[in-house]
Formats: sequence, structure tokens, C-alpha cells
Amino acid sequence: MEKGALSCHLKEFARKKYEDFKDWFFDKEHPQSRLNKTVFTHDVLKFVGLLLVFLIVYNNIPKLNQITILFIQFGSILLLISLFFTIRKAWHLGINLKYWFRGLNHGIKLIVGIVIVLLLLLALLHQDRVVDSVVSSYEKVEFRKFSPLNVSLNLSSLNLTKLSSNLNTCPQINVPIKFYGYESFDGTVGSINGKTYDGWSIQGQATCRKGTKEGENLNKYYCGGYTYIMGFGSVNAYVQKTTVSTSGEIGKTYKYVIWNIYDENKNFLETKCLGNPDDFDQKQAQALYNEMLRWS
Repeated sequence: MEKGALSCHLKEFARKKYEDFKDWFFDKEHPQSRLNKTVFTHDVLKFVGLLLVFLIVYNNIPKLNQITILFIQFGSILLLISLFFTIRKAWHLGINLKYWFRGLNHGIKLIVGIVIVLLLLLALLHQDRVVDSVVSSYEKVEFRKFSPLNVSLNLSSLNLTKLSSNLNTCPQINVPIKFYGYESFDGTVGSINGKTYDGWSIQGQATCRKGTKEGENLNKYYCGGYTYIMGFGSVNAYVQKTTVSTSGEIGKTYKYVIWNIYDENKNFLETKCLGNPDDFDQKQAQALYNEMLRWS
């Protein structure tokens, strides 16, 4: 008799817990929060339209950038504008979906949460593949298309690949590469900086990368040179030395933009001198000034 009473008690307890769980599963914390289907449909159509405009402009940037106002490229400006409105409309869609999600019952939210956790766990187990896919997609984006500036610098008189005419004036900076331990988004893997050799001090930070350009070797490392961002160039790093006589008289200061080359085993091969960094800055400023005068 006692066993029968215990069995009935357990069944009643299980039934009550099931009813409580069912009530919680179908209960809604924000029953008045729901998706505005009309607004959502309009936003989806607008987002798709803006996205198509963005893709059309992105794929035809070289043609559209033939139209320039002063030194502003029409295609890149149009690309930035379409990107802004596309992101803005995507934000509106996200807000609408947020209110829709708030209006769901607890059970659906629980299932969505479990699915998200499982997907994150799957990403953790295959993190190398996921990260490589993200990095690969990032590298495929041609960010130069988003630069609205069209500054045509006349650097023909500055030979960036030729050694100094007098090899004796080009110091050989045999400095080891400080590797990051990973490859950065722009392809750099390390840098050389903060050292002094035979009176030559390294100014700035010379970033290093594997060979990727015409005339370079895929297995060698290249550090220094010049960097170009949004149409403007800057010296990556240079060496500097001021001569001082035995009597203490301060003489001329020599500066050279350096281009260090290392073999596949990361051993130093040679330093090439690419010219005076002050000359580079002066030529670039003059070229920019001439470009502005041309359109004024």
C-alpha cells in the first residue's frame, strides 16, 4: 500500500513538473513585442537593393574612378556612400529582428541559445579552418577601392629599387628580424627597429614580409622601404648617422631609406639604400601641391 502511494506521489510530482515546464516553455516575457512584417519586408527590399548597388559600384570602380573632381575619385566616394546606407539599413533590420526575438516564448529562445552554443563549439573544434577562412576573405577585399583620393605622385626621379651609386655610403645593417609569431592582415611577419650599428641608428620601424611583388623571391624576407596608405606614401624606416671630427666638430648628417633582404633561413643578405627620406617627403609634398594647382 505504501509502495502504491509512493508511486502515485512520484507520478503526481512528475506531472506537476512537466506542466510547470510546459507553461514556462510556451510563456512569453514580452508578449507585446513582435515583428512588424510590413516594415521588415520594406527594409529587406531596401537592404537588398542597396547591397546590389554597392556590389555594382565595387566591381566597376576602375571605370567610375576615371571621373575625378579635383583629386577626389567619384567611384570611391559613391562606394563609401552606398556602403554607409547599406550598413545603416542592415542596422535597422537588426533592430526589427531584436524586437521579434524578444517576443518569442522561452522555449524557442532556449533552442536558439543551444544552437548558438553548438555552433560556437563546432567553430572551436575547427578554429584553424574558421580563422583561415575569415583571413582569406579579408585579404580578398581590395581596400584601395575605398580610397577617394587620387594623388598621382611623380616619383620617376626616385628609383626605389636601385642601390646607391656609391656602395661605400650604404651601411650594411645586419640586424635580426623580430618575428611576431603570426602573419598580420597586411602580410607583415615581423620588424626591425631600435638598433644602432657602427654609428648608424635605425629611425622608425621597418616591417618585414615575405616576397610577393615582381622581382622578389617568394622564400626571402624584405624589410623597410616605403608604405602607401590611401594614396599617401611614408618612409617605413631609415638609418641616420652624423659625422663628428676627432676634435668634436659636428659634420654632415647622412640619411638612407633602408631595404634589408634576408634568405629563407632568416639570415641577413644585404642592405639596399633607396635614397634620402627628406628628399622623398619633399617630392611627395611638391607633387601633391602641383596636383592641387592643376585643379584649382
